Amino acid sequence: MSSGTEQEQDRNEPATPFKLREARKRGQVSKSLEINSLLILSAALLVIYALGEQIIARQLFLCRSLLSVASPLEMTGARSLGLFEFTVESLSSILWPLLGILVLTGVLANLFQTGPVFSFFPLKPDMSRLNPVNGFKRLFSKKMLFETIKTIIKMIIFGFVLYFAIVALLPALMSMVDLDPRAFPILLLKHGRGMTFKLLLVVLLIALIDLLYSRWDFAQQMKMSRREMKEEVKRREGDPQIRMRRRQLQKEAVKRAGAIQRVPEADVLITNPTHLAVALKYERGEMVTPRLIAKGAGELAVQMRQIARSNDVPIVENKSLARRLFNKVGIDQGIPGTFYPEVARILAWIYLQRAERKGEVI
Repeated sequence: MSSGTEQEQDRNEPATPFKLREARKRGQVSKSLEINSLLILSAALLVIYALGEQIIARQLFLCRSLLSVASPLEMTGARSLGLFEFTVESLSSILWPLLGILVLTGVLANLFQTGPVFSFFPLKPDMSRLNPVNGFKRLFSKKMLFETIKTIIKMIIFGFVLYFAIVALLPALMSMVDLDPRAFPILLLKHGRGMTFKLLLVVLLIALIDLLYSRWDFAQQMKMSRREMKEEVKRREGDPQIRMRRRQLQKEAVKRAGAIQRVPEADVLITNPTHLAVALKYERGEMVTPRLIAKGAGELAVQMRQIARSNDVPIVENKSLARRLFNKVGIDQGIPGTFYPEVARILAWIYLQRAERKGEVI
């Protein structure tokens, strides 16, 4: 069995927040198109209720204006262009509230479902989309089956709703024969509102079902196998050995930061002179060899020098010795024998200085 097939069968763990965030960066989010249709249709119905009569009145006025100049109009190039511009401007001014609100509702509907998602990933070339095998898989997938069944059911329900709505309106439509034709648009608008509201209820039912299915299907697509979860942990946190080394370095950094508080106990601070600092302590009779009690680099080295000056700890500049002690000796470790001659000369000089200050002779 191939690894890909095995992973498909073993994906029974819910997606981690990290995978969902990565999918979102690629533009993969759960979204129901029926919810968008529901909200856009609702917005259209509200606009029709609020501005329907005004839109019809302005549309009739435009028609009367065009018909009033139809007889004497000479269709020359300039007149035709002027008439076209007048018609387009009039229609734009009449329909812009409806079209603007529908576009705004479409944008807000997507934001309502997914939040702001901005990604160029779907635009990247993907040769797998040209693979006919993958195309057939998508064509006969569960999602396509659901979409086909949903579309068929939606058309059937819409057909039934429209049929019974029109049957119920037939008496009212037949009675319009005796009315003044100028009343037709308002009556048709009134009946159209009622029919649109009934269709909206159908869309609401379908949108709720589609929303539940879309979220369930997205959750199924995002499921992970245990191996994928382990690989994700490695990708996020790195190789276990690297993590262990990182933790060791962090512990060592904390230890160094705490060790600088012991600089006042030191007998000498050996510096690089600015980049490294090493504090040594030696108690005759208690220590076999001098012990490194603190070390630091960069800012820590600067702090160690400041503490040493404040506590009258001698500071000795020796670039080579400071670098070798820093790299080869850990905190609270005795120095190796190879360092004895150099360290002994420094300590002897320090003890001599102390004795001279006290008036003693060594």
